[in-house]
Amino acid sequence: MKKILLFSLLIISFYKASSQNRKIYFLADTINIAKQNRFLKIETQSFFEHHFTFFCRCTPPYKDFTSFYYYIKKGDKMAETVSKKPDYDYLSFKEFMDILAETRGYLSGIYELYITEVLPGNKYRTNIVSQVPYRVPTEDKASVKENR
Repeated sequence: MKKILLFSLLIISFYKASSQNRKIYFLADTINIAKQNRFLKIETQSFFEHHFTFFCRCTPPYKDFTSFYYYIKKGDKMAETVSKKPDYDYLSFKEFMDILAETRGYLSGIYELYITEVLPGNKYRTNIVSQVPYRVPTEDKASVKENR
């Protein structure tokens, strides 16, 4: 009976440990890198929607740049802006690309990606981001009949 109980507890703890996403951190710096050397674009779509677009086609079907976003919903606490770079173990761009290749471009379910954005005035802001899903292009077709 003790063996069964111990085995059950071991299975449950392994399941909990394996079901948790690993946290990874990336430092997005577009301020201190010359424009011609940037591999990333940071955009504010609106006050609520922010995008990080990497200039690589790293996610299937490899047609669009790889993008991540975060929303600030009404009532959400905004990410705190700090004056010291947070002490995370940041991935290099190569390490990040290796993880994207390993996961075939889909981080969700395996990793939680946090992007720390370098802001003007030596400020920093860290947010958890989600991947922008690939959207199949829509086709508009029109047929024109000739009147005779």
